Amino acid sequence: LGLDAAHSGVFTELGVLYSKYNSQKLMEHIKIFGNRMNKPKLLRACETARLWDECVFLLKEDEQYDSAVKTMIAHSTAFQQDLFLDCVQKVRNVEIAYKAVQFYVEQQPMLLNRLLQVLTAQIDHSRVVHQLRKLDHLPLATPYLKAVQKENLSAVNEALNELYVEDEDYDALRQSVDDYDNFDQIALAQKIEKHELLEFRRIAAYVYKKNKRYQKSVQLSKADKMYKDSIETVAESGDSSLAEEILRFFCECCDRECFCATLFTCYQHIKPDVAIELAWRNGYVDFVMPYVIQYTRHLHDKIQEIDKRTAPKETEKTEQDAATAAAVGMMYGDPAMSIAGGPALLTAGPGMMPDYQQQQYMAGMPPGGMPAGMPPGMPPGMPPQGVMPPMPQPGYGMPQPGMY
Repeated sequence: LGLDAAHSGVFTELGVLYSKYNSQKLMEHIKIFGNRMNKPKLLRACETARLWDECVFLLKEDEQYDSAVKTMIAHSTAFQQDLFLDCVQKVRNVEIAYKAVQFYVEQQPMLLNRLLQVLTAQIDHSRVVHQLRKLDHLPLATPYLKAVQKENLSAVNEALNELYVEDEDYDALRQSVDDYDNFDQIALAQKIEKHELLEFRRIAAYVYKKNKRYQKSVQLSKADKMYKDSIETVAESGDSSLAEEILRFFCECCDRECFCATLFTCYQHIKPDVAIELAWRNGYVDFVMPYVIQYTRHLHDKIQEIDKRTAPKETEKTEQDAATAAAVGMMYGDPAMSIAGGPALLTAGPGMMPDYQQQQYMAGMPPGGMPAGMPPGMPPGMPPQGVMPPMPQPGYGMPQPGMY
């Protein structure tokens, strides 16, 4: 055996003999000369002799990890925690991983979370939850479920919420509901709305509020006299009818403080006539007065803002007055009333005679007088009978030849 040129059959046959007659030395022989023997032949000899520890070791050395894990599952006497975890991470068939989970539940339940931690990247978490639920050992995997809940899977969230309800851990359940919303929320609320613990009923009302079932949430809160929760739910709903309903409820209960708190919290959703009427009928005038003062101030600010936005601007008024003055100036021929900065109106200069006066003068009529032969009552400036009116001169309203 010490020769380097020794044939592999020598080591193999010696191992076979050890398996038959001296099994205590077989493991040591395999560890020393494992690379120089025929492993399949020795493996068959070990299986015949039911030496499962040696079988597992040979399978691992031969990189047959699937067979090694199956052998340890089939023969629990050959199970070794570190060896099993080392082999199960390298299996090619994923189904073996789920068989390993079932094996741990049945044989090594306290080590289940360690196995699941090792297999986290290879297994389907929803399938594991279904498998553990079927085996009725879901609480064993609580640490594993908390570790993988960050993936926000529906099966994992529902399993954890179920465990929190069974353990009456309402703080953890509230945190889970807030952080992970991928589960049947209405089913959870219906399950815990009649729970014997008040905090679970509050969580049910909270879940209804998250799903916009405000009426149901307010009913649960009022039944448990959790008036603060009901007021906050009404404020979030933005429903005026729901706000009026809870105001009337507080009037029936003679709870003045909650009536006033509702007016403050739900200020945007309460009609002023409803609030004032309820306060007047039930003697809550002092409690409604802060709401009335706030509403009056809000209304005053709104009207003031509207007046400010609709008031005419000073520049627009000045421009309008200037345009009006210019129009009047053009109508009456007053240069002083023309548009500022525009061309001045043309007027007759000193010593100049208007055209129509020149025409009258040329016709033998003094300016402003009556020509001879004109019948009485004839308007001034009209030509006498039989006389043609003077023709317009070029430059006085007639277009010049060739202008167009």
